[in-house]
Amino acid sequence: MSEAESNTTNAYDNVPPDIVQTALPFLSLEDIKNLSHTNKYFHKLLNYESSETLWHDLFHKAYGRPYSNDEPFQTKDSGELRTCGEVIMLQDFSSLSWQERFKVRTEQVKLYTWGCLKHGRLGYTANSNSHLSSNNLNSVGMRIKYGVNSPTMVPWFEESNSTDESAIVQVSSGGFAFQILTRSGKLYTTGSSFSGGHNGPGPKEGEHDYNPFREAVHDLETSFSRYRSIGITPGTFGVIPYGGTMHHGPTPTVGPHPNIYQDLEDMEKNAAQTIPGNSYIRRVFTRNCFDIFISDSHSFKVDKEKLDSIKFVAVSSGRSHFLALDENNNLYSWDSPDSDYGVRLSFKGLPSIDTNPIWKIGSGWDLNCIYVYKVGLIVWNKRDALKKGELASDVHYTIIPNTSDISGPGRVVDFACCQGDCVFFITNDRKILWVYSNGIVQQLRIPVEGEYVKVTVCFTILALFTNEKCYTIKIKNSKLDMSSLTELQLEESEDRIISLATGDYHTVALTSKGQIYTWGLESQLCGCLGLGSPESVIEEEHHGRWDSIRNMRVEQPTKVKLNDEYTCVAVCAGGWQSGALIMKR
Repeated sequence: MSEAESNTTNAYDNVPPDIVQTALPFLSLEDIKNLSHTNKYFHKLLNYESSETLWHDLFHKAYGRPYSNDEPFQTKDSGELRTCGEVIMLQDFSSLSWQERFKVRTEQVKLYTWGCLKHGRLGYTANSNSHLSSNNLNSVGMRIKYGVNSPTMVPWFEESNSTDESAIVQVSSGGFAFQILTRSGKLYTTGSSFSGGHNGPGPKEGEHDYNPFREAVHDLETSFSRYRSIGITPGTFGVIPYGGTMHHGPTPTVGPHPNIYQDLEDMEKNAAQTIPGNSYIRRVFTRNCFDIFISDSHSFKVDKEKLDSIKFVAVSSGRSHFLALDENNNLYSWDSPDSDYGVRLSFKGLPSIDTNPIWKIGSGWDLNCIYVYKVGLIVWNKRDALKKGELASDVHYTIIPNTSDISGPGRVVDFACCQGDCVFFITNDRKILWVYSNGIVQQLRIPVEGEYVKVTVCFTILALFTNEKCYTIKIKNSKLDMSSLTELQLEESEDRIISLATGDYHTVALTSKGQIYTWGLESQLCGCLGLGSPESVIEEEHHGRWDSIRNMRVEQPTKVKLNDEYTCVAVCAGGWQSGALIMKR
C-alpha cells in the first residue's frame, strides 16, 4: 500500500459514525453497499447483518421520511430528530436493535379501520371480512348494518409473502375512502369512490379533462355498421344503418357480431389490480401509465412495466381528492369523479424540481398546499382541464408571502390546510401561529403553554401541539373561536398526544405510548369513534351521551381498548371513518 493510500484509509477510519449516519440519507442502497466494502472501518459500521447505524437509516428511509404534512419538518424528542412512529417504536421496543425494529414494523404492523360501512370505504363489507365479529357491528335488526364500532383488521395481502408489497408505509383518509401507500411505492384506495361524486380542487365547474375513452367508444360505434329494423308499412321493412339513411328492401340477415368493446374491456381488466382476496381495495394509477392518454391511436394496450414505473413516496387526502408525490418529485392529483387516473401537476413560473424540490404535500377540505424548497408554501384549489395530447395540468396557485426561508426564525416548520383558501402554519420562532386566508397573512397569539411544534386541522377543528401540551380550538368560516380553546388531557397522565387526525365531527389521537384516543360526534351509528357499541359506551362505561336518536357524543378523549395489548404507530380519520396502523402484542 502506498503512503497516499495509507493516509486516505486512516482518514476514513477517523470519520465519526454520526457524520457517516448524517450522509446516509443522501446515498442509495447500492452506494451504501459499496461504501461498506471500502475498508474494515466502513464494513463494520455499515455491515448489513449487525450495523445499528445502517439499520437505523434503513428504518428511517422506509418508515420515517415524512414527505406529507402528517409530520412536521422536524419533531424533537430526547435530543434527537424523530418521527412519531420512531418515537413509539423506541419506547415500546427499547430492548430491540434497529434491525429487529425494522422487522417488527415491516411484518407485524397491520391496517385496522372502523366507522361507516357505505360503499366498502373501510376496505371490506359486513359480509366480506372474516376478522369482523357481529359484536363490532352497529345495526338495527338483522339486516341493516350501519358501521363498525371497533378497530378491525383489513384483509390485506393475506395470500402474499412479499413484505415489499404488503408493508404499509402510510395510510391517509379522505371523506369517502382510505389511501394506502406500500413500501414498494404502490398506491391503493378503498371502496367504490374516493370522491363521493364531488369535485375536488381540479378543473373549474363546467370543465373536464379530455377523456380519450369517450372518443374511442364513439369511434368504435360509428365505424361498426349496426342496423335497426323499423316498420314502414304492413309487410314492408326499412333498415336504417347506425347514423345513416333509410335503406328500403328486405331486411338483411344479421348474425352474431364480434364484441367491438373487447379491447377496451381487456384494458380495464389488465389495469384492474386489487389486493389478493379483497376486491374492495384497488390499486390506482396515473394517466401517464397508459398509451391511450399519450397517443392518438386509441391504443388499449397495457404495459405492465409502465404501470410499475412510477413509485410513490407520499400521499395526502382531502374531502374528495388526494395528492401523491413520486420518487422523482412529480406531483399527481386525483380530484374528479370523472376519472380514476391521477393527473400530473405543473407549476408554471416556478424553478425546476431538480433545483427546488417539493419537500411536503398537504390536502385540505377543498384545497391543497405544498412546500417547495426556497419558494415557500404554495396553495391552490383549481387547475386547468387537460386538453387532448396534454399530460400535465397547470395549477392556478398562489405563493404565501414570506414563507421561503430555509433557516432562521422564519423557516416554516409545519402547515395544515383548512378549507376555502385558508392555511395555518408555524415557523421556527415557535411562538406565533400564522394564518393565510384570502390573500392575507396574519399572526395569531393564542394563550397556550410551551412552543409550537405541530399543527393539524379539519374544517371544524384546529389542533395545536406544543412541546408541553396539546390543544384544540373550533373553526367557523375560517375564523377561530378563541372561547373554545381546550387543553386535551388523557386518562393516563404520564402519556401524551403526539399525533392527531380529524374527520368531519370526530377526532383520533395517537400517544407516545402507541395508544389510540377518540372523541367527538359519532353520527348515525357509524362507529367512527371505535369505542364499542353506543349502548355499552353510554349505559355501561358512561363515556358518552345520546346527542339524538342515532348520534352519540363523547366529550373527552377516551382510550380505544382492544382485546389484546397493542401498539399503534399511525392514525388517520376521514368523513365518518377512522384508521390506524396497529400491531398486536
